[in-house]
Amino acid sequence: MPPIFRLHLPYLSIRQGLMNSDNRHRQFATIVAVIGVAYVMSQFYRTSNGVIAKELSAEFGLSAEALGGLTGVFFLSFAAAQIPLGMLFDRFGVRSTLPVILTFAVAGAVIYGAAGGFASLLAGRLMMGLGVSGVLVGALFVFGRWVPAERYATWMGRMIAIGGIGVLLATTPLGLVAESIGWRYAFYGAGALTALGALLIYLLVRDAPPGHVSASAPPEGLKESIGGVIEVLKTRRLPTVMGMAFASYPVLTTILGLWGGPYLADIYGFDAVASGNVMLLMAVALIVGNIVFGPLEQRLDTRKWLVVGCAAIVLISFLLMALIPRPPLALVTALFVLISFCSAYNIVITGHGRALFPDRLAGRGMAMLAIALMGGPAVLHSLSGLIMGAFPAPGGAAPLDAYRAVFGFLAAIVLLALLPYLRLPDARPSAGFAPDMRRAEEPPS
Repeated sequence: MPPIFRLHLPYLSIRQGLMNSDNRHRQFATIVAVIGVAYVMSQFYRTSNGVIAKELSAEFGLSAEALGGLTGVFFLSFAAAQIPLGMLFDRFGVRSTLPVILTFAVAGAVIYGAAGGFASLLAGRLMMGLGVSGVLVGALFVFGRWVPAERYATWMGRMIAIGGIGVLLATTPLGLVAESIGWRYAFYGAGALTALGALLIYLLVRDAPPGHVSASAPPEGLKESIGGVIEVLKTRRLPTVMGMAFASYPVLTTILGLWGGPYLADIYGFDAVASGNVMLLMAVALIVGNIVFGPLEQRLDTRKWLVVGCAAIVLISFLLMALIPRPPLALVTALFVLISFCSAYNIVITGHGRALFPDRLAGRGMAMLAIALMGGPAVLHSLSGLIMGAFPAPGGAAPLDAYRAVFGFLAAIVLLALLPYLRLPDARPSAGFAPDMRRAEEPPS
């Protein structure tokens, strides 16, 4: 070979490597954006009842218990789908599974918008919960193969921040739509956007980067899939991590997605738009927290103590809401915003949970965490509805003591999860995931 060609070979090799890296970064960015469309709608469905709760109660004659059950049933179907979804993701991948599941959310949104009674509302919420049950877990499954362990929470936080657009849509914008043309049309539009997200996922998402070799490359049969679930369930530290996950997002959504709006209406006389404005501040704080905590855990190189610190702040905030008879509105708003910001520690506790499992169990392991994160609201919404219903509500307005009891209940949930979690060892981001996790080369930054 002539010397001039030998001199150019290293240059060509470097150039080809840079081109491959750029293509990989663009492909990953596309995947994040595409799954993000579906996740925006998932977050909208989750939190939408918080702003239109009064409209639903008035139109359908719903009691506090019925409203709590209606809101919580979304999370019940969401949680029930997690183990089957984990098995499907590990077996078939996200691209093949998620678009099919999302069709249930499309149907649910249409049914909810056209609802003529409580039964159809319930059916719509159930189908919406089932339909979006795989979006975040699917994203985490993909991230586990596209990014290194130390950046896992950062990308999870970015995805949840994208989903925060859905929370924003379910605050002031939903309140304005409800007052102008009716809340039903918001759900028709949400169904259309969900259908678009499903199509884009099928066309553009790839489960792993080129050259990735999974630790579970041979396809699993049903027996092996079930055996993997049993293996996940035997993980010694999983229950404690799940308990802490139960006390993160589920506690927040009990306020942001259910009782925050009614509390502001009953105690401070807010209408749907004014309540939506406070919920909007909470949603923005949650987005900021999701963006901040990923890089922060990497900088501090700790998951445990970041979780402990944030959970303690949430605990104290709820105690103040419970103990102060009628806090000034400025203090209520500040505490709601602080609770929302600190509750973003759910991305950190999820990273702690992901560190417990090897790549071959990633889907099923994350499904178990999702059961706590998304099954938690089903439990807390229903229980808080029972607490609210235990207090007489003359004229349809719940008394202050009912809300104080709910705040005290949520404080107790955080405390009961925090105490056993304090005994766990840390899961430092720098330590990576489980030993047989195969890291992707040239991770996105």
